[in-house]
Amino acid sequence: GPELDALSDMELREAVLKYNIFARASPENKLQIVKALQAEDQICSMTGDGVNDAPALKAADMGVAMGKEGTDVAREASEMILADDNFATIVEAV
Repeated sequence: GPELDALSDMELREAVLKYNIFARASPENKLQIVKALQAEDQICSMTGDGVNDAPALKAADMGVAMGKEGTDVAREASEMILADDNFATIVEAV
């Protein structure tokens, strides 16, 4: 959200190495997070459910879409679809 928007590219690259979870990120933030992680040679996954999440889902090493509430666009952009929309399922699936 607004906290990520206020960071420079370098500050974001530092933040993605320090923190594991970013809540309430906008679709634009999600793409910025993916690019920052990849710039640091990190493998990343991104979750999303909407049309606006598709660029980040596609750019991530593993996009994960919600199967119940997610849009067709998000599902098509992802490598994994959570049929039950439960984040705990990711651990089992991986």
